[in-house]
Amino acid sequence: MDPKAYDEMRALEDHHWWFRGRRRVARRLVAEALEARPGARLLEVGCGTGGNLVWIERTWPGVRTAGLDLDRRALAHSAARDLRAALLAADGLRLPLADGSVDVLLAFDVIEHFEDEARLLDEFVRVLAPGGVVLASVPAYPSLWSPHDDFLHHKRRYRTGELEGRLEERGLVLERRHGFNFLLLGPIALARALKSAAQGTAPPASDFFRLPAAANAAFGLLFALEAALVAWLPIHFGLSFLLRAARPQATDGRSG
Repeated sequence: MDPKAYDEMRALEDHHWWFRGRRRVARRLVAEALEARPGARLLEVGCGTGGNLVWIERTWPGVRTAGLDLDRRALAHSAARDLRAALLAADGLRLPLADGSVDVLLAFDVIEHFEDEARLLDEFVRVLAPGGVVLASVPAYPSLWSPHDDFLHHKRRYRTGELEGRLEERGLVLERRHGFNFLLLGPIALARALKSAAQGTAPPASDFFRLPAAANAAFGLLFALEAALVAWLPIHFGLSFLLRAARPQATDGRSG
C-alpha cells in the first residue's frame, strides 16, 4: 500500500463506518470459526495497524493471536496498541511459521495486494492446521476499478466465485460466503465511475476520509442492517466478497 495509507488507516479504522461495518458484517463468520476452536491460534496476514487484532482480542480473549505485515510503519502502529499478539515483520509469500501451525487465518483485504496470488494461497494452506479455516475478504468486480485501487496498490478486483474456486483447487472446502457493502453498491459504483472519469493526471487518492459524526453513525446503521440480512439471506454481491473456507480434518486412511 501507499505508506500514507497506513497513517490514514490508523487515524480512521477504530471509528470509521467502513472498518467498523466490515467487522460487524464479518462477525458471524469469525465467531463460528473461533467459538468452535477454544484457544485457537489465529494469524492475521496483513494486520496493518492492528484494528482487527484489537477487535479479536477484546471479543474472544482466549484466542492466541499473531499479526504479520511486511510494512514496518504498519507494525509500528500495531505495536503502539495494547495487544497480546506477536507481531511479525515478514512477507506473506514466505510465512515464518511451521506447517499446520495456524487454526484460523485472517486475510481481510490483503490477497488483492499480491501479484503472485497462487504462491500466497499455497502459503495459507501450508500453515493451516487440519480443520483450520481461512477467513478472507477481497474487493469485488474488475469493472469497479478506480483511483482508490491505484492508491492502495491493488493488483486485481475479483469476479463472483473466483477466489472460492482458487481455494477449492487447493483442497479447501467453502463453508460460508456473502457480499459486503451491498446496500451502497449502486451509489459507490457511480461515485467511483465519476471520480475515474474526472481523475485526469491527478495522483490517485483513497475513498476513505473522516465524516461528520451523524453521517458516520448513519452509515454504521446500514451495516447493522447488512449484518442482519446476511444472517438470513444468500446475498452474494457487494463492493467486496467475504468468505470462510476450511481445510478438511486429517484422516488415517483406515475404514471401520
